[in-house]
Amino acid sequence: MKQILLGIFFLSLWSCTGDDNSQSQQEQQAAAAGTAASTVADAPRKDDSGSFQPPVALGEHPMVPILTTDFWVFEYYVIDDAAARASNRGRWFQFFADGTFESGSWEEKTGYGSWLLRDEDSKVMLYLDNIVDDEDSQWEIQGVNKEQDTMTWAGISKTNTAGVITKVINLLTRPTKAQFGLE
Repeated sequence: MKQILLGIFFLSLWSCTGDDNSQSQQEQQAAAAGTAASTVADAPRKDDSGSFQPPVALGEHPMVPILTTDFWVFEYYVIDDAAARASNRGRWFQFFADGTFESGSWEEKTGYGSWLLRDEDSKVMLYLDNIVDDEDSQWEIQGVNKEQDTMTWAGISKTNTAGVITKVINLLTRPTKAQFGLE
């Protein structure tokens, strides 16, 4: 039912835009989004073949203000694959209220894309569509601590995050190796 309503909503928005001013409307929307849109567009691309879906308005979901606070960093990435654990150490996300995000590893920005939250079967689902297609991911947000600075995400079955459990922490800046005792 939600999908049908979203479809009708997007069709009504699409039908309201005129051909002669759609470019100016897009520019106004980008300007209204402020620095979030410009920083996301400036992010480097590791792979020229990737793509991501246009961002969607996130609505009033209670997780939006939490996720859009500063940077979310994988403190622990639990999986049997040692190489995957090592490559995801220091991985971070910065979520913006316009439905876009940036991502990276340690102090480097490596990708960007769109994100979406959905309540499905009493679970909060986080969908990340990265410009680097290998970094697309789907997570169930299983818990948030009282201070709202630590979360647990679990990878979704039949996706590239299947079997992964993460502890993500909120930091004011991108993580450094020195912060994690690796220098």
